[in-house]
Amino acid sequence: MKISIERLSSVQKKIAFEIPADQVQAGLEKAYRTYQNRVRLKGFRAGRVPRRVLERRFGEEIAAEVSSSLVEESLAKAIEEHELAIVTKPQIVAERLVAGNPFCYSATVETKPEVKNVDYEGIAVDKVISSVAEREVDESLARLAESFSQLHPVTERDRAESGDVVTLDYRAVQQGRAIPGLEGKGRLVELGKESFLPGFQEQLIGIKKGQTIEFSLPLPQGPQETESDQQEARPTATFRATIHDIAQKEVPLLDDEFAKDHGECDTLEELRARVRENMEQMAERTAEGQMHDAVLSQILDKNPFEVPPGLIREQAQQLFVESGMQGQSNVSFDDPTIPEAIREDFSQRAKRQIETTLLLDALVEQLGITSTEEEVDLKIENFGATSVEQRQQIDTFYADPSNRQMLQGRLCREKALQAVVGKAHVRVVQEDVAGAEEND
Repeated sequence: MKISIERLSSVQKKIAFEIPADQVQAGLEKAYRTYQNRVRLKGFRAGRVPRRVLERRFGEEIAAEVSSSLVEESLAKAIEEHELAIVTKPQIVAERLVAGNPFCYSATVETKPEVKNVDYEGIAVDKVISSVAEREVDESLARLAESFSQLHPVTERDRAESGDVVTLDYRAVQQGRAIPGLEGKGRLVELGKESFLPGFQEQLIGIKKGQTIEFSLPLPQGPQETESDQQEARPTATFRATIHDIAQKEVPLLDDEFAKDHGECDTLEELRARVRENMEQMAERTAEGQMHDAVLSQILDKNPFEVPPGLIREQAQQLFVESGMQGQSNVSFDDPTIPEAIREDFSQRAKRQIETTLLLDALVEQLGITSTEEEVDLKIENFGATSVEQRQQIDTFYADPSNRQMLQGRLCREKALQAVVGKAHVRVVQEDVAGAEEND
């Protein structure tokens, strides 16, 4: 067997194969013997079907099976011999298999990038901790009260007004095709509140219960969209919406009774203090996370490497599914109805996740970091479980060795990041309403 490898990029290779004619013939002979013993044709005894009949009836099918088998065997051998770390499904281009001739095909593969000798020296970042303003505590308490609000059907009128909570079905179409992520059934929408799609709620005000309307709106902009992109006319979609019910929201008063009933506190002031404490803890966690992201960004800038495009597509598809934007139509991430800005956003997020994982894995190996079984057990034990059933589900999930191994890898990556952060110069910045107070 002849093999030649062409380097297309640091993570892409094209492997050309030429399998000798005698190996092709041996594969065909074996396949025909199998078919001869297996097939049952009228007029022939079992195992006695002539070769020419098999060739006429099953020739193309047998050739396809033999070529597939030759590809599988030869590709696996080449990957092992050349120690190729394949990360996505190979793209195969094969010639037609013909008896008496060599069989030629090519496999384009994507390989794991080599990340070695990671430079993490000289990292300097700010850890910016935002203070909690009284206004933010007020807003948090208001959201808490709103979460316990009750809906009362509107009976004295049948048209929606600002401030109403409507139950509606809606979907958006473009060129006759539904747009994934822009559809919903039985959705509750509070009219007058900020909308994910500017202009959407305004179209619903004044609409009669049971009425279906159609209107056009520009598609939402992507998170990565620049100012120049925003100045260009965005594509529009046609929306169809039906209001089924109209209700008004009754929000409970924020008083001592509310604190006792819903906050497990004796007074509103006590509840307020607890909310502030929780918000301050959240601010600390947010600052820590942003500081870690800043450290990772600097290390990635110092250690650039190429990420396989196919790996990015696979991860972007996974993120797309997890986001719920796939909807009931189960469309692929590459579906042309998905706005380009949304696809680009998912692709960028996927690329960053892959880069971070590969970089931290390289650091784990470089620093000789490990995680003990006891550390894994402790992590599993600390996973929050609100019921006995949930605890059993967690324990069952991590009883699987592959899931346990994934968790162990995650713990090692966390240790690697902490090791890098420990060597970085971190300046703590305390932000408040008046300005910023800095502490080294």
